[in-house]
Amino acid sequence: MDQNIIYYNEAIKHFIDLSTKDATASIAKEHGIIGLTRLNICMQKLGSKISNNFFVALPDFTYTRNALRWSAGFPYGCIINLDQTIPFIPIDFRPNCCGIIFAEIPTQDFDISKIKKKYFELMNSYDDISPNDFNKRNHFFGLYYNEKKDAYYFLIHGSFSFVKKSLYSEKNDSLMSKICSIDILGSPFHFLKNDEASLYYNKYLDFEKKSMYYRELILKGLFPNAQILFHRTHEGFIDMGTILLGAYADKLPFMCPIMLSPEEDLPITNIKSPIEISPTKILYCAPHGGGYALSSVISSEKYNGSANEYIVTYTNNSKMLTNNIIDMPFYYRANSAYKWCNEYKKGVIVEKLKPVFNLKV
Repeated sequence: MDQNIIYYNEAIKHFIDLSTKDATASIAKEHGIIGLTRLNICMQKLGSKISNNFFVALPDFTYTRNALRWSAGFPYGCIINLDQTIPFIPIDFRPNCCGIIFAEIPTQDFDISKIKKKYFELMNSYDDISPNDFNKRNHFFGLYYNEKKDAYYFLIHGSFSFVKKSLYSEKNDSLMSKICSIDILGSPFHFLKNDEASLYYNKYLDFEKKSMYYRELILKGLFPNAQILFHRTHEGFIDMGTILLGAYADKLPFMCPIMLSPEEDLPITNIKSPIEISPTKILYCAPHGGGYALSSVISSEKYNGSANEYIVTYTNNSKMLTNNIIDMPFYYRANSAYKWCNEYKKGVIVEKLKPVFNLKV
């Protein structure tokens, strides 16, 4: 049997599918299995163990609209667990310290224009952050109301451009010069190893602290008496061998909001049941949001075994052959929290907050 087929079959065995299993998740799964296959081949060539490499898809599992990340084989809404025989980081998953801060704020009359004005004052007060940092893709500010408690809540979701300038290889010439590359299955696989991987990871930790500092600074600038309830990263590392690509994870139970689109209530979810990430690692996990789903698509399949071409079928049974999933029309799923709690029994939805307004400017 061809060695690449053996690696591919092993990747399938190490893919833990806790997704919605809709047509979009099916595309992401095929893509992720190829990505895990390439990652395993790379690590095997470096002499690392791969028996504990696992890919976990959560209910917001989907493609990523970041073209470089997607082309490298990394979908979104997942956790990747790697053995660390030597320090090793697959650089193209592109960590950016994206996360949310969620807080209860004092009840008061809310004026969107005043909040917007104060936001720009804050963002323009610091040289290393940009007013556009929360106006990209699905980054936003959100205000929510709990009718039962007569309480208001504020959520900030996003990352900062200063992180990308340092941790994204195409934005940093110094980093680019340190990256190793091996051609695997027809395209280069980029990575850092040994001291360079350790240095990159430590730099990531510094930027994660800085990102959390600024999110809290902005929150407190807008609402000085805010009581922070949750503040986590969902795009980065737990440790060097545990990669978060749109997911929350911890060694202990936790409670978190699962971000859905503005027309949906915000579910506050108690994560109480862990999953086995690998035979040596158990984590409590949650999807961070709904995840993209392709509009009006009811099924999908690979085209002639190709890793990056798919045939999708629409609700009227027309078909499309495409290798450009990330530019197709999409919507945000509304069922990721329900799936996680009711189908996979990993948590309990304890509150649903009503969206009042979102700020994305």
